[in-house]
Amino acid sequence: MRAHYEMPLDPDCEVAKDYLSSLWDDPMTAYSGVGDEIQESFEKEHRVSCERCQEYGAANVEAVLG
Repeated sequence: MRAHYEMPLDPDCEVAKDYLSSLWDDPMTAYSGVGDEIQESFEKEHRVSCERCQEYGAANVEAVLG
């Protein structure tokens, strides 16, 4: 069994909130089944450029088995 780390984005980050709400408010995304992949890709890219989300993720990192 492998473990990976999950680092959440800061829930108060306006850029992340706006993007993720627009992503999940779109019915095509919700029903197509690719929303999770799109969200994961956005989170990785956003974390690179957002110091606020980097710090929040580092403070709230979680090891997940799976």
